[in-house]
Amino acid sequence: MDEEFKWEDLDKDGLTYLMEERKEVFKDYQKLINGLGDHLDEKTRQLINLAIQINSPSPEAIKIIIPKAIRAGATKDEIIDTLIMTIPVVGLSTVLKMLTLVLKELSNYGKAYSDVFDKLDKE
Repeated sequence: MDEEFKWEDLDKDGLTYLMEERKEVFKDYQKLINGLGDHLDEKTRQLINLAIQINSPSPEAIKIIIPKAIRAGATKDEIIDTLIMTIPVVGLSTVLKMLTLVLKELSNYGKAYSDVFDKLDKE
């Protein structure tokens, strides 16, 4: 057994493990992803990323994509429409399952920003 092995590593999700233990793999992956779709604006790229993730076995990626899409200028309606557009490909039940996750992330994102703005208003 590898001397560097730690049992607590088994509790980490795959992304956390790669980011902490195999940084070069994660950096190379990010470089690849960021180099795709050079002729698309960032909002379109993020909405396409969201659409691709709808049928993904790792829905937690939505937690990363939603903030990126919002920062790129996507509205809540555009994000929801992106999901709706995938119904013919992935089916209604898949979209409904993912819509729950997306709405939760939109809510979390909105709360985080409203807390910041509330603090600024009080200052």
